[in-house]
Amino acid sequence: MKKLSFLAAALMSAMTLFTSCLGNGGNTADFSATGIVFLNEKAGYKAMVDVGSAYFYIPELTTAGNFDAGNCVAVGVHVDYNTPENTNWGSTGYLTASLTSTPTLIEQYRASFIASEADTTIILANEIPMVSAFQSSMFNNYVRGWLIFPSTVKKGSNQTLTFKMMYPRELEAVEENGKRYYNLYMRAMAEGNDTGASNTAVLNAFYLKDVIDRANSIEKAAGNKSYYFRFNFVSELDKDNNKLTWDYEETQMPVTDDSTSM
Repeated sequence: MKKLSFLAAALMSAMTLFTSCLGNGGNTADFSATGIVFLNEKAGYKAMVDVGSAYFYIPELTTAGNFDAGNCVAVGVHVDYNTPENTNWGSTGYLTASLTSTPTLIEQYRASFIASEADTTIILANEIPMVSAFQSSMFNNYVRGWLIFPSTVKKGSNQTLTFKMMYPRELEAVEENGKRYYNLYMRAMAEGNDTGASNTAVLNAFYLKDVIDRANSIEKAAGNKSYYFRFNFVSELDKDNNKLTWDYEETQMPVTDDSTSM
């Protein structure tokens, strides 16, 4: 079991963004970010990336691939604060940026209820064990209901991965050693040849707004400033006996007034 902090990861990301914005003499910035594409109505429905702490208009993104509204993306960008587009970014509400690397679509999954005990006791088709469910990184983000973070699995170069996130229908806090945490259950599946399998970090986005809204409501009513998510994950598989071994990692989450971002 490892305990990580989404608060620390979010702070690290914000600090990176802030210090990057200082740039050379405070005029330019180069940094990486994750977020979600949306159409900004106030800017003539331009496609932008909401990274939680800012909106970025990246003209090249529209020709770089299938980056439609609603897609979660990872981007490397350059911002020049001296350009006419950015001199009044405080009033326009967004920054114009250019790409410094090829943008990447982030796989998106919607969390679902645990329907029965079988959901956490039976091996799934093509299931593989996970090395780590939740990792703290500069790419961690929570934007418009999507929690973005990397996990690690052992996979072959030709394998295709899918993930599943579940949570109890009656979501309640469990108190243990003075901490309040909420259980999430994560599984990984792989199709294809696993030749040359090695530990691989995979960045995913999970729609957890309902879960986070519920946890926020409970913890805010209790007067708490934070709580924990416990990411339970399958660390070992015994296919001969249809047995799962579960491990878990925890991350601290902030209680917020606006649960669409942190």
